[in-house]
Amino acid sequence: MSVYDVAVIGTGGVGSAAFYHLAQAGANVIGLDRFTPPHDRGSSHGDTRVIRMAYFEHPDYVPLLRQAYQGWHALEEVAGKQIYFPTGVLQIGPEQGEVIAGIRASAAQHNLAIESFTASELPQAFPGVHPPENCVGLFERDAGYLLVSECVAAYLTAAQKLGATLRTNTAVESWEDQSGTFAVRTATETLHAKQLVICGGAWASQLIADLGVPLTILRKHLYWYENASPCYTAGNFPVFLMETPLGIYYGFPQIDSQGVKLARHDGGQPIERAEQHSQVEDSADRHSVQQFMSGYLPQLSHNLARHAACMYTMTPDQHFLVGTHPAHPGLHFAGGLSGHGFKFASALGEILSDLVTQGQTTAPIAFLSATRFS
Repeated sequence: MSVYDVAVIGTGGVGSAAFYHLAQAGANVIGLDRFTPPHDRGSSHGDTRVIRMAYFEHPDYVPLLRQAYQGWHALEEVAGKQIYFPTGVLQIGPEQGEVIAGIRASAAQHNLAIESFTASELPQAFPGVHPPENCVGLFERDAGYLLVSECVAAYLTAAQKLGATLRTNTAVESWEDQSGTFAVRTATETLHAKQLVICGGAWASQLIADLGVPLTILRKHLYWYENASPCYTAGNFPVFLMETPLGIYYGFPQIDSQGVKLARHDGGQPIERAEQHSQVEDSADRHSVQQFMSGYLPQLSHNLARHAACMYTMTPDQHFLVGTHPAHPGLHFAGGLSGHGFKFASALGEILSDLVTQGQTTAPIAFLSATRFS
């Protein structure tokens, strides 16, 4: 019986990074994905994802972001092309709101550089923005965006060049800890590995159900709108996020002919299982985004150029699950990324590799342990 050192289940954002780092560490690793990555059946697609350091979600993420930035720069060297674009990120909201107060807390704790703008200064500094009343803007100059599919493809290609094995269109039906090895069952065979890394995305609720952490799957929508205004083009306009009375929305400047990308960060349509996901548009969600455009990006066209849908896998507190399974010491996981995890993929992949190869990590991930829900 052939036994791999490690099997990685799910090779999207974090899984592809773990796959690469394990191969780089010399492990005999196999990656398994139910589709052919990069694909549009999970969270790691939609062309672009934001990366920012002054993290409003929690200051404890900042050390992981420092590691993530280093990882993305290293991947650019490996791939021989640019995948991170420092456009700057503008975040707008009420002074005591979730976004602005959170940014200030992270920036103060970690001595991060941010630039402040009053509501009256914002339209002059960033033409095309009509900010909500009683709001301020914080600009992080070194933040920007990542090319999602390019990141995943680069990791997978680099790992295979190092000798790693990738099996696509191979859904994992179950796994079993057999005291020293893990049996991983697909529709056609049973594979064996000494250790297991699970990065199942929206399928995590099935693959790591025995952690006992309830995970909610939200179907989320992405929109690209035609643009004729130079205000919203790359080079003139940053990536942005706004906390408004309508909700929290984010977007990207026009990068190519597809237009300006917009989406709502909060909200979402709950679905019971990942298999129920589809690319069907939701009229209520689109109306919400267009209300946001009308109020705060008034020069942007409402002509829709493209729509896509992805899935957020939410934990109860909207923070990640990362670590080693308490009942299965050879099983390591990253899941429940709650719609803000892709930017960390380079770091999380390296952390999972360290857990496999060294039995520990120096990265500060205790606050992401599944045991916090015990």
